[in-house]
Amino acid sequence: MFALLSNNTMNTQNQWKEKWANQPMLMLTTVVIWSVFIGLCIKAGALTFVAILSFFNAPVAQDLYEGLNLYSLMQENLWYYVGLLSLIIGIAVSKAYLFYLMIRIFMSIDLQHPFNSKVGNYLSQMGSTALQIGFLIIITSSSIKWLIKRGFEIPSMAGFIGGAMEFIFMGILIFAIAQVFKRGIEIQSENELTV
Repeated sequence: MFALLSNNTMNTQNQWKEKWANQPMLMLTTVVIWSVFIGLCIKAGALTFVAILSFFNAPVAQDLYEGLNLYSLMQENLWYYVGLLSLIIGIAVSKAYLFYLMIRIFMSIDLQHPFNSKVGNYLSQMGSTALQIGFLIIITSSSIKWLIKRGFEIPSMAGFIGGAMEFIFMGILIFAIAQVFKRGIEIQSENELTV
């Protein structure tokens, strides 16, 4: 059993060394995407942790994350506070998941045979996740406008809910790329069958 695990580890290490040697720009891009993914995970985790903590210690809501102050909303209506915070956390988690899918794509891509079904599936998932983020941002923005009309004091949240149309456009674009990619997979498999 230990020998089998050791062989799998050695094969994985050799694959990584080979990828770095043959595709250094692809691997460098993967490292950058990993760093963004880790940052987004930290943001989502910190928001979730502080949100839970704010239920036990209300003054924590004065500075949830990067100056986000929802203390007055929490004092006036706890359910609106929970709803708005859930939407904000949902956006942060979805953004982290989008970058996770990017990592999976870059880890699965091989420039010698770039078209494979695994990458095509990840592209489709990325497209739907980007669309979901866009619609979540629209719902959150509408909720904030609704709360402001009702007289609740809501601070500016541009750092948390910006870019809805960009994500929707990106989702549509990725779906189009996924369709081209699927066609590339078909052509590549036809070429392999004829050889």
